[in-house]
Amino acid sequence: MVTTGETVPLGDGLRGRVLVIEGGSGQRSRRFPPRPGRPAPELSAILAAIAPQVLLAAQAVDTVHLPAAMSATSILAHLRSAVRHPGPLLVHLGGHLVRDRRTGAAQLDLGDSLLPWQTLADELRLRPTETTTLLVADLSADEAVLPPLRVIPSPLGAGLPLWAAVNPDPQQVGTFTRALVEALHGGRPGAGQALTPEQLHQQVHSVLRPEVLLVITHGPGWEMFRNTARRPGQDASTLQMPLPPEELPGPPESHAVAFEVLPFDTPPLPPHAPTAHLVDVADYQQAIAVIVAAADNGEHARAEAFARELEQEALDAHGPDAELSLQVRQVRAHVSRLAGRQADAAELYRAVALSLLAARGADDPETRQAAANAEACWRAVEDDADARRLGPDLLDLRQSVPDERRLRAVLRHLARLNGTLVPSPASAALD
Repeated sequence: MVTTGETVPLGDGLRGRVLVIEGGSGQRSRRFPPRPGRPAPELSAILAAIAPQVLLAAQAVDTVHLPAAMSATSILAHLRSAVRHPGPLLVHLGGHLVRDRRTGAAQLDLGDSLLPWQTLADELRLRPTETTTLLVADLSADEAVLPPLRVIPSPLGAGLPLWAAVNPDPQQVGTFTRALVEALHGGRPGAGQALTPEQLHQQVHSVLRPEVLLVITHGPGWEMFRNTARRPGQDASTLQMPLPPEELPGPPESHAVAFEVLPFDTPPLPPHAPTAHLVDVADYQQAIAVIVAAADNGEHARAEAFARELEQEALDAHGPDAELSLQVRQVRAHVSRLAGRQADAAELYRAVALSLLAARGADDPETRQAAANAEACWRAVEDDADARRLGPDLLDLRQSVPDERRLRAVLRHLARLNGTLVPSPASAALD
């Protein structure tokens, strides 16, 4: 069902189906005492905030909710029934991935049982390719599971119409789903009656932390979601960036880069984007939105060039430590992260953290978040030589913005990079 005109019924007139599968939260009692941390939120409760006919663009939608701790056998039976459904199908999957000790493959922790990811994928692959199908997965994963999934293309999405966020921190499960619900509530003014996943990517991804693994293997143009904002005369600038709930740690850009998300039909950046006219906050926010939209569309080089121009103007007009200058520097970090230049992103986030540290102190939430962003990007650097080069600076930053748990993590990562088989004395003292 590729994008078509207004006269085609939503979902081609077929009844849609939403299947919500709730896995475990990574809190199984596999050791005593149980691992700390609150369980992941019930994703079905988050999804209840949006009408099924918005979550899946069809004239009528059936919803099936499979609660946590349901057996793998029962889940497979419901999945097979959904696969045979002739209309549009959205499967929303939440939970925690663990490693199969025998095969090394990923499997979904269901609380009392385990479901191999390969088994789930094999079932969904039986859907006809011309049928509108999307698997949305809001997951966390054990540390041992993530490295094999970061290969490009990720084996997690092999042959699947998948849009997934895999978080190293189980307590962050739900951020992705909340962002999707927020984006669907706002809709896309000026767009058609239904929205494709790629029209929502930038807005949803903007609230995720740098260390989150995104796996996107769905085909382009699938009109999965109803556009709730398609009203004549509505101002596109009212579409706001969704923010996660206050009880969750802030996303990478939310603490300082608060900007409006422009529609995806924003005019592309000119070859030499002039910035001399950007003299007030509103113009900066407009420019930032254009940069982020360009980066999300893959125009990383042009987005980076425009961001450098904008930062230079902010530096000339306001100084290196002004809020606008720090905002644009973080946008540069965001562009670098999207372009795969994690080392550059880490250095830019570190520069922001040092400026905030000098101006506001180590206890300021924005200082702490910028330091966490720098650390997360550093840990994602694939070249060990680059990571070792940045390591001492990141360690100094973490010691200046103290967090005992994160300091231990930095020391452990440095030990791995340096081939140290035992923890350093500082790490041992902290433990």
